[in-house]
Amino acid sequence: MSRIHTLILLSVFLNSCIASKETVKFEIEDGFYNSRVFGQKEKVYLDNEVDSIYIFPIVRKGVFFEMDTLENKALIYPQKLSDKKYPDSHFTARGFDVDVITIPFKYRFPVGNQPQQLSTNLNASVYAGYRTDYYSLKYRRNKFGQLERGTKHYGLSFGAFSGFGSSPITPWFTNDQITEEYDGLVWSNGIAVSIGIDYLNLGIALGWDRLLDQNSNLWVYQRKPWLGLIIGININ
Repeated sequence: MSRIHTLILLSVFLNSCIASKETVKFEIEDGFYNSRVFGQKEKVYLDNEVDSIYIFPIVRKGVFFEMDTLENKALIYPQKLSDKKYPDSHFTARGFDVDVITIPFKYRFPVGNQPQQLSTNLNASVYAGYRTDYYSLKYRRNKFGQLERGTKHYGLSFGAFSGFGSSPITPWFTNDQITEEYDGLVWSNGIAVSIGIDYLNLGIALGWDRLLDQNSNLWVYQRKPWLGLIIGININ
């Protein structure tokens, strides 16, 4: 039953990602970015309008920023189709990242007389970390010979997570110190690194579990490290 639950949860995650494809951060949004579009790496402001994307250099005024529009330095890119070729442009943005993640597979290292295990039990966690997003604007000719804008995006993130899940508690996993078998509630914590390509976040986690019942001191995997595959969606 745990594998069925895992597949259902994965399906929910992926469907949520696809449904929000047009609104999440892989579509380049208004805001501050670092870019070399003006010849050197500097902070710029990107403004999406109906027909065009405006990119302004930024001037610092004390603790605030101001768009440098006095010298007409703004770059203007068509939103969709262009009559002329534009150079490829690249932008980066950094910030705090909050995700909802699940870990469909946990690899547990050998412990005592227990061999390595692959766990597929139901779980969900909240992930928080620091993220860098990379964007590129490129104009390529479509099949009608028109120059059409394309946006590519990926992000890199590193942070920590915490959440809850289940794990089988059996005589086998307690060195035969209990006789019953059940799914125990575990509290999972750890660190993770992930890459986001468009709407899908994939990564690797290093974590540990704590069984939250009276058999915690008998469970052979109590606070033992594991490696896992994470799948997540961004919620900020």
